[in-house]
This record gives sequence, C-alpha cells and structure tokens, in this order.
Amino acid sequence: MADQLEQIREHLQPFLDHGEGPVAAMTAAPRGKNTSIAAGGVGGLIGDRMVSGQVGRAEAVGLRLDSNMAIVLTDRRLLAFKVGFTMGGSIKGVDEVLGAVALREVDSIEAKRVGLGGNLVLAVRGGEPIRLECRVGRARELVDAYERARG
Repeated sequence: MADQLEQIREHLQPFLDHGEGPVAAMTAAPRGKNTSIAAGGVGGLIGDRMVSGQVGRAEAVGLRLDSNMAIVLTDRRLLAFKVGFTMGGSIKGVDEVLGAVALREVDSIEAKRVGLGGNLVLAVRGGEPIRLECRVGRARELVDAYERARG
C-alpha cells in the first residue's frame, strides 16, 4: 500500500499554517460514489442519493466533498483537498482546499469494513457523521494517527 502522506506531503506546504505538520493522509470519496458508478439504473440513483446525503452532512460542518479527494490529518486540523491522480493512482497534486476543521472540533474518526472496501466515518461537533468510501487499511491508519494526535 503506497504511503499517501508521502505522495501528498510536497504539495501541502502552501495550505498549512506556520509550524503545522501533517501526520496522516488518505484518499476517499463520498459514500455511495462506487454504487453510483457501478450499479447503473436504479442502483445508480440510490448511489447518487447516498452521495448527496454525505455532501449535505459535510457542508453543514464546513467541508466540501469531491470524488477525487484526500483527507489529511495534521497536528492541528482535519483537512479535505481536491487532488489530481497519476494514471497509476498516485496523488500528483492538490487542486484546492475543500475545507478544514480544527482537531478539537472532531469528536471521532472511525474505520469500518464494508464489503471489500471500507468507510471512514467523521464525527464533527455539531453535525451528523460523514461517511467516506476508502480502503479500510488506510482508514485504520488515519484513525490511529488521530488517536495519537488527540493524545
């Protein structure tokens, strides 16, 4: 599994505060994206509805979601970025910041296995849980980093 923090680290500096350091990163998409793409027909409509629900939950706490995004945990914040990918699937750059939440405002981050993939569940103070599709191993690494950062 490629280390996505190392892939994105060189592109982060313009978006970080002075002295802020990234501790974990992973790519993700709103829950329902894969269903929307793969299912077609009625299944595609169900996936679209799932995606729009997660987008609404994220917007309620000051984040935007994108199908090409990375979640970055720093020692101070949880950030979401729209990213570009190489043909091989590595992160090749940061296109824009989709939002940032102070670490003290994040109530919990959980990793859950769902079928062959996983969900990253973000609970931000004042909002409903936001579910993102991802690789469960990467989600577990982000959860471990979050728990260390919260200390």
